[in-house]
Amino acid sequence: MDTGTSQPKQGLPEADEAMPCNIDHHLSKEASARTLSSLSKFIFSFSGIPGMVGLHGGLPPPSVFPFKAMKVQLEDGTWLDLSAKDKMDAAQQYNTNGRGYIPLLQWAKQHTQKLHAPPAGQQVVITSGSNHAIDMVLCCLLNRGDSLLCDEYTYSHLVEAMVGPKGYNAVPVPMDDFGMTPESLDKTMQDLTAKGDPLPKVLYLVPNGQNPVSYVAPPERKQALYRMCRKYDLMIVEDDPYFYLQFPYERDVPGLWKLGRSYLSLDIDGRVIRLDSFAKFLAPGFRLGWLTAHPTFVDKFTFHMHGTALGPCSTTQVMIAELMQHWGAEGLDSHLKSLQTVYKRRAQLMHNSAQQYLQGLASWLPPEAGMFMWMKLEGGVKDADDIIDALKDEQVAVVPGRISHCNGPRPAFPCPYVRLSFVMAPEQDIPIGMQRLANVIKKVQPT
Repeated sequence: MDTGTSQPKQGLPEADEAMPCNIDHHLSKEASARTLSSLSKFIFSFSGIPGMVGLHGGLPPPSVFPFKAMKVQLEDGTWLDLSAKDKMDAAQQYNTNGRGYIPLLQWAKQHTQKLHAPPAGQQVVITSGSNHAIDMVLCCLLNRGDSLLCDEYTYSHLVEAMVGPKGYNAVPVPMDDFGMTPESLDKTMQDLTAKGDPLPKVLYLVPNGQNPVSYVAPPERKQALYRMCRKYDLMIVEDDPYFYLQFPYERDVPGLWKLGRSYLSLDIDGRVIRLDSFAKFLAPGFRLGWLTAHPTFVDKFTFHMHGTALGPCSTTQVMIAELMQHWGAEGLDSHLKSLQTVYKRRAQLMHNSAQQYLQGLASWLPPEAGMFMWMKLEGGVKDADDIIDALKDEQVAVVPGRISHCNGPRPAFPCPYVRLSFVMAPEQDIPIGMQRLANVIKKVQPT
């Protein structure tokens, strides 16, 4: 992949004629077999009958729940009162609506419509955070032995915790500084066809602040890749947890309303499955997010989620719904601008420190989204594994890029890349860490 000098190329023009995606054709055997449970069907058949005495439900009575009131305080000192009986009951009960707590689900629907305007009648479901959602999405799309396409360097948890153990195959697509290119995707598919190999069914992408490379895919790149997925009838998993953590290097932070177009916004066919998460712009401990996709896929995903986990945490759904209602769009915009400003300051501090200490020893691009800086080691260092002992000696930790390779943590070639995080260390430690990294590279340079 490139090291900071490439420019995004104009992609293929976005098609203007919809080719509706046959979702049933793309479903795995497991997803095809999933349906609404017999018990749920039976119970629903009694709904709406006047005077019905319900002796059927296995939900505990709210009168036995341990908590009667709950208040939470925001950073600005405001208290949110969640003590109303309907909220306390919902916070402690099973999910009674298959797609999520209704006030939060309604917020997610309206929010998604305003930001992305999905053009193919896509629907929304609340999830238990992105990792669980990714796992379930792949279960719904892939059978053991099937393949998915992803960036050459991608989210390591996807490869090690999902793809490998479940018997899927990850096919790497070469990248430049803006992610995989439409030309490389086309060539990868052509090469597989020429060899007679089974073609992948799914393309997995993290389009903003990608972990580990931290690229932001420009609009023309998204349009071109979407067009290529139409050519090969690929489903697109748009995993976008860093969407709200964008902070252009030479422009003002975008807040809520200037975040750019998503693959979902281009999806006239219904082939995009978009995953959003509260983890990165609120807090990861809530374990909540939302998925937007074709209605048929959302149904199958919902059956899977309730068949394995009975839905997301009710308590955090009630809390986040109350927060979103309290903030409104204006409050969320203000929160995001504040958050983006903090991340931008930290990213620029790391970039400036790298300029001070690492010129001639490494190459990189200033991060404009997410949590990471992707760096290529130079100064004669061919493989990041060669610096591990020196990192410990100098008391600085970075992640070798090979851990994030699509083929697993031990690709059979030297990998000169490392991933650096600018979000966790105290700000005063970032320059110290960059200076120590420079010392490491100098120490292992061939003489």
